[in-house]
Amino acid sequence: MNAIQIIGIVVLCLAMVLALGSIIFGLPGIWMILVLAVVAAALEGFARINLTVILILLGLALFGELLEFLIGYVGARVKGASRAASMAALIGAIAGAFFLGGWIPVVGALLGAFAGAFLAAFTVELFKQGKAEPAYKAGIAAMFGRIGSIISKLSIGVAMIVIVIYRLI
Repeated sequence: MNAIQIIGIVVLCLAMVLALGSIIFGLPGIWMILVLAVVAAALEGFARINLTVILILLGLALFGELLEFLIGYVGARVKGASRAASMAALIGAIAGAFFLGGWIPVVGALLGAFAGAFLAAFTVELFKQGKAEPAYKAGIAAMFGRIGSIISKLSIGVAMIVIVIYRLI
């Protein structure tokens, strides 16, 4: 392995870590990791990262999307949140991550995603049912659903990065 290849792997790792971090903001970080892996594979002639590896990464990315949906949306619904509250929680999490991410470095995006999910689901359920207790339960369920979905996607993203790096080294 020569110096150019080492620099390329380091740059790839940094780009993948940035893509991984974008998951917190609700951006498609897993898909960015997949695209980076395909670009790396093409640059190295598909010798070490071949079609089989790319298909495995694609499967992991699809699984990550499914998990995000199931954990976030269905988790809130099981605890009594309406469909509207579950969708609002997703939008609120993204908005909260962007809002607090700009105000509080490092942890602001995470806190914003959790608070945004809670507040959005709580507000929708409060307007819908007119009672604070079920709205609070829906908000808590949405917040924990968002926590679980972020953790699941981050875990899958780390697994994808490990696979790519393992194949390249």
